[in-house]
Amino acid sequence: MDADRLPLLWLSGPSGVGKSSVGWEIFTRLSRGGVNAAFVDGDQISLCHPPPEGGTHRLRARNLAALWANFRREGMQCLVLAGFVDTPEEVREYTGLLPDAAFSLCRLRVSGAELRERFLARGWRPDLVEEAVAQAESLDASRYADVCVDTDGLTVPEVARSVRERAGGWPGARPAAPPPGPADRRAHSPASRGDAVPAAAEKVPLLWFSGATAVGKSTIGYEVFRHVYRTGARAAYVDVKQIAAMRTPTDGAAGRHRLKAGNLAALWAGYRAAGATYLIVSGEADSDEVVRRYADLLPGTALTVCRLHASPATLYERVVRRGQGGGPAMPGDALQGLGQDALRRVAERAADEAETLHRAGAGDLRIDTDGRPAGELAAEVMSRLDPARVRSRGVVPGVAAPVPPQVV
Repeated sequence: MDADRLPLLWLSGPSGVGKSSVGWEIFTRLSRGGVNAAFVDGDQISLCHPPPEGGTHRLRARNLAALWANFRREGMQCLVLAGFVDTPEEVREYTGLLPDAAFSLCRLRVSGAELRERFLARGWRPDLVEEAVAQAESLDASRYADVCVDTDGLTVPEVARSVRERAGGWPGARPAAPPPGPADRRAHSPASRGDAVPAAAEKVPLLWFSGATAVGKSTIGYEVFRHVYRTGARAAYVDVKQIAAMRTPTDGAAGRHRLKAGNLAALWAGYRAAGATYLIVSGEADSDEVVRRYADLLPGTALTVCRLHASPATLYERVVRRGQGGGPAMPGDALQGLGQDALRRVAERAADEAETLHRAGAGDLRIDTDGRPAGELAAEVMSRLDPARVRSRGVVPGVAAPVPPQVV
């Protein structure tokens, strides 16, 4: 292995096999052991719909390459990637853009019976179970992976341990590579990739969902994303918490903030070049000023901050539900597995956050979420952004109409 190539472990397999859970477990164990590891969930860096020309894998590979450069600048030693792939041709979409990565591909396998059980146990999108089972069966005939690990009957830590063993003790002992030079920092910009970058005057609506812990930023932000792309506009969605998982950036808290902002800007460059005419972001923020500092790094956007609000009782209910594993599982959710006392303290802090944001009058829009499902809340957001114009062009009042989405 060349001295300047960093290990990249790619976990693939059917939906529901546990790619993200196992990947996060490996990332966590390495981080606790002092390795400056990073983690990327492939689904979180390719949320653009309708799919752009060239398909999801091309977009995801380009976005991964852009994030990889940012992680390297912050001192990354290795990266764990969780994401579906099923052909050697798709794998080459990624390896061709990351010549400084030493790929180890691992396919996670599961039987149809156990996959059905896992889907039903997590209580999210059970309608997709048969599709996932068919996907799992077809992958058994694939030959793209370096190793295959059977997950039947194993816990997440057991699978993580088996993956590293089968991958030759991944990532092995190696020092951190030096950060790339100035030329590498430009290597994955849209212009250097040959993508068409829209003119700066074409303002794209940016909706940023902020609010206290557990208020529902990701849930409602994603639901609005779905509403927008159903209008025919090409929309992109980013959950800021899901794009900067790294043990220790080069200078602590400042580096972590820089990494989040840089990765958000990198993803936006990729989505914009792919023709996105709407950007929806969810992320915690202490104030509108913090949100606007991030938004300043997203050229060609016009910001609307949607602050979500909930009562202390509702926040407590949602904190406890997440702590008990309710809702879609998100890698690294700090609430999962906490005891009742710890969850109560989290809920109390969340109520204080909500009150502070309320007193500050944060947000261009305030959306009260108590007792209301995500679909209803998304519909309110869209209606308050002038439903007639949103339906026709996907724009926010006062914002120049974006270029209509490409027909692909």
